[in-house]
Amino acid sequence: MNRRSFLSTLTALAVCAPLPALAQSNGVDTVNDPDWTAWKAAFLMPDGRVVDHLQDQATHSEAQGYGLVLSVIHGDHAVFNAIWAWTSANLNRRDDGLLNWKLVPGQTEPESMNATDGDLFFAWGLAMGADRFDIPEARFRAVEIAKAISDHCLYPDPRDRNRLIILPAAEGFLRGTKAIINPSYIMPRALYDLSALIQDPRLAQAANDGLALLDELAASTGIPNWAEVDIAGLRPSSEHMAHYGYDAVRVPLYLVWSGHRDHAAVALAKGIYARAAGRNTPVVIDLKDGAVLDTSTYEGFAAVHRLVDGRRFETPELDVEQGYYPAMLDMLSRVANSETSPALTFALKD
Repeated sequence: MNRRSFLSTLTALAVCAPLPALAQSNGVDTVNDPDWTAWKAAFLMPDGRVVDHLQDQATHSEAQGYGLVLSVIHGDHAVFNAIWAWTSANLNRRDDGLLNWKLVPGQTEPESMNATDGDLFFAWGLAMGADRFDIPEARFRAVEIAKAISDHCLYPDPRDRNRLIILPAAEGFLRGTKAIINPSYIMPRALYDLSALIQDPRLAQAANDGLALLDELAASTGIPNWAEVDIAGLRPSSEHMAHYGYDAVRVPLYLVWSGHRDHAAVALAKGIYARAAGRNTPVVIDLKDGAVLDTSTYEGFAAVHRLVDGRRFETPELDVEQGYYPAMLDMLSRVANSETSPALTFALKD
């Protein structure tokens, strides 16, 4: 029996509690929602592959995970099955249960590394879909991925080994005693739900410690796309530009979605957007001097702006011409706005 078969046998034996239902999808099917229909037509291939047309027609595990979550929210069983099937056939070549992170048309094999955020959203989508569509096999695979995240993508904080950080991938982001991290990979709600699913407090601890880490960054340098941590402290990564940008924009979105609208990182983003004063949405900020380096007219970034601002959330027709990423931010911001769950807490077991 190979390792993957062994893991599958273990997960089939696991007793897993169902996840709390998403408020928007609880008993409501929006499979024919015009914006969902438009998103599928623009970015979803018939075989279940989500395509980023502006990135060499590439498909990433992140996109497959986002698409899977959205399919559950919209009650779209057919799309759920298609995304799951394509991902299993094409991004499931690793021996540890995690997904390969990228496949470009013409490649015979996907990139070997995983991307932890893609694994996190894909497992979360599988777990929710297993409950909504009554598919036990999806729950078993969600358990396998969640266990693999806990085993391979969590790492002791070099400053305090009782705290956990989320590595961007299972390999490639440790530099001796220093770790490179991506703050936008901290999605508390998904981590809490998967922690409950597999009864593993490490995932919930990673969410709690991630919230504290984001507090630290918000109080010091601001939230960078990439950060590094070692015994000397936490700071923007020396291997990347010290920018709040296209990755970090997801941080306040995930925090609001998780019920943490009062988090310091959300307040920081709100201040960034307030400076726009009706102009184009700021999307890249130099954390060294606060200068706005890039703005956007795309509705997806404006949707995040409205979400963190807390004002009336109007949802204009989805603009698919803005490209995969801002369109996805637009769709996810709508979900985060519609959710009414209170801030989530998790009591860690002794």
